[in-house]
Amino acid sequence: MLRQDANIEVSTSAASTIDIEHVPVNDDPRQWSPARKTTTLCIVSLATMVSALASNIQNPSNSAIEADLHATSSQISWTLAAFLIIQGNFPLIWSAASEIKGRKPVYLVALALFVVGSVALALSNTIEVMIGMRALQAAGSCAAMAISAATLADIYDTHERGSTMGIFFAAPLLGPALGPILGGSLSQALGWRACFYFLLVCSAVVFLSFLILFKDTYRRERSLTYCSALQRLLASKERVRSTNKSTIVGNESSKDQTPIKDAEKQLQLPDVPDNISAVTSTPGLDDVKLSFKDINPFPPYFRILSRKNNVLILIANGLIFGFSYSLSYTCSLTLADKVEFPTRGVTPAEP
Repeated sequence: MLRQDANIEVSTSAASTIDIEHVPVNDDPRQWSPARKTTTLCIVSLATMVSALASNIQNPSNSAIEADLHATSSQISWTLAAFLIIQGNFPLIWSAASEIKGRKPVYLVALALFVVGSVALALSNTIEVMIGMRALQAAGSCAAMAISAATLADIYDTHERGSTMGIFFAAPLLGPALGPILGGSLSQALGWRACFYFLLVCSAVVFLSFLILFKDTYRRERSLTYCSALQRLLASKERVRSTNKSTIVGNESSKDQTPIKDAEKQLQLPDVPDNISAVTSTPGLDDVKLSFKDINPFPPYFRILSRKNNVLILIANGLIFGFSYSLSYTCSLTLADKVEFPTRGVTPAEP
């Protein structure tokens, strides 16, 4: 049902000039105290660092995993590839979900998957289970990568985001740097399963931080998804009212002897004002029902790929990351075979 308790002026030009980032909302995140903002920044930064850490903490343990699970080098490669494929593409789902349910529920669900994946990896006894659980772990870890920047945009104004983003992006870059160091130390001291127990502890800490300390920053009034759906609902209502007005005018011309009020009563329509295009009784955001068109992440994805400059930038970035991960894996194999660095549970190769 349409709400009748608010009349607002609506026009195409006005709607296009609305500053959606500063629409008045209850408990405005941009008005929060510096302490709460800093806490939010620390939590999301920690989450992205753990997510990035999970991508390559396994690399120093690959030889030990291969020997313990009787796996081939190709299967070990699949544990890395499955993680990266899912981590690179699943953010589309989390981003769409965060525009419907909010940031906090998405963080909690994703981190729960991360915890489950880490437990299963630490206890896995076959390489097939490990490949599947690495994919699950990646699906849970990538939510922080996908919506942390949006979370910070919710609480910081545009003039504050430069320094804030500079601090924030140090975390996902620090994760890959620490991953091999921590992974190698844990594997050498406690075995390869210690790497995944370490990720379990980290993900559990991050989960509890979001559950207890994190306050959702999402506001539907500032969501382009909801505003687009609301505009379509307004346009649909406008067309219905315009059609009804035309019907009344037609009845007036065909039945001059019938009073206007009788015709309106017969059609069960309210009086239609002359300025209907400017003043309408509008529904609220609570009345908006999102469709698949609103939350479908793939049209924006294909629009990005339709521009040549975007494709060139993505190819360049893809090659850089591809070479980086290829080198990190092949280097661990080469060093284990040639340099004979100690690896717990694996006998060094003969010179």
